[in-house]
Amino acid sequence: MAEAFSFRYQLSAMAKERLDPSEIGVMIKLCIENQAISLTAGEPSADIYPIEELKKAFTTIFEEPSLLAYSKEDFGLAELREWITARMKADGMSPDWVGRKNILLTNGAGEAIELVAETLIDPGCTVLVEAPTFTETLLTFRKQGANCVGVPSDDDGIIPEEFERLLKSRAVRFLYTIPNFQNPSGRTSPLERRREILAIAAKYDIPIFEDDPYHYLSYDGEPPATYLSLAGDDRRVLHSNSFSKLVAPGMRCGWLVVPDAIIAHLNAFRISAGLTRPAILQLGLFNYLNATDFGKRVKFLRDTYRTRRDAMVRSIEKRLKPLGIKSNYPKGGFFLWGEAPEIEDMTAFARFAVEKKKVGVIPGSAFYTMDEAKNGRSAFRLSFAKVAPADAEEGIKRLAEAFMEYR
Repeated sequence: MAEAFSFRYQLSAMAKERLDPSEIGVMIKLCIENQAISLTAGEPSADIYPIEELKKAFTTIFEEPSLLAYSKEDFGLAELREWITARMKADGMSPDWVGRKNILLTNGAGEAIELVAETLIDPGCTVLVEAPTFTETLLTFRKQGANCVGVPSDDDGIIPEEFERLLKSRAVRFLYTIPNFQNPSGRTSPLERRREILAIAAKYDIPIFEDDPYHYLSYDGEPPATYLSLAGDDRRVLHSNSFSKLVAPGMRCGWLVVPDAIIAHLNAFRISAGLTRPAILQLGLFNYLNATDFGKRVKFLRDTYRTRRDAMVRSIEKRLKPLGIKSNYPKGGFFLWGEAPEIEDMTAFARFAVEKKKVGVIPGSAFYTMDEAKNGRSAFRLSFAKVAPADAEEGIKRLAEAFMEYR
């Protein structure tokens, strides 16, 4: 039999050199294969989807058959964009210049990150990110050819002095940050820290890309003001967000706040990736939001996730802290960040834990740039989003056993 065509001479440099398998995807797959308790996935669980409300919201969408054609609105369904504009203003998330024309609906926040990368990144340019940061964003920026450099961070997020030091030493295209309940660290940058970072960005004339999908998932008071609102009329901040954490991830609807200066560019890239987005689905989502007490929905989510966070924190205090393992206390979001000083290769440990003790975690090195991966060699990320209190107790118990046996 003839050998199958290999494509080895046709693969692009992007395919061969810039993309690696997602460590998160690898660990989630291993959890499934080993029937393990997963402390890995940063997504809502099915038990909190508003199923009945969504059924009602979608019953009338086909009464507007024109939405089955190519959308006439390049940036997405006008009604949903109006709802987002009003909601952000009501919650103090955006300045006065943000209107419907600045709201681009995307296929989840992931497409927003992809579009910003295509619009602002040239191969070889430098992009600053938090150290650590979301691994999928690193993959997207690398795919576009960026040289990602991590800005050292502490429990309050990016350290301003380190941010300025890097800006003094090289040309930088933009800063990417997740300021609220960061993925993976769970950290939140306080208001004064944000003002410092924004002032430095203005001094060196670079934009900030603010990724804020956990904004409403705050469990101990309201989050600080967004970079977008703090910047006011300066308009150097792009802001992405998503309904994945608020409604359901399978809705695949997020949004990007686009400053006027780059609306045409973002739209050109959006169209090049597909003529239109599913307006019929956007209408169903709008119907749901329009008929929902949004404040009540947010309270339900906060109460649910607070219970799950507290259960996992208690289990960690009980079982991991006595082993010398450190962890933080996130004020919102989905994630805890841990460090096990005696572990020198957390990737190897994570595979041991999932195979031998049937519990899955994400190794910390996945969230650092390639040059800085060693900084996460003893760290790991836990997610409590899909973990009921009883499962958290059992999962952390197994994790403690894994640490004791691995040593």
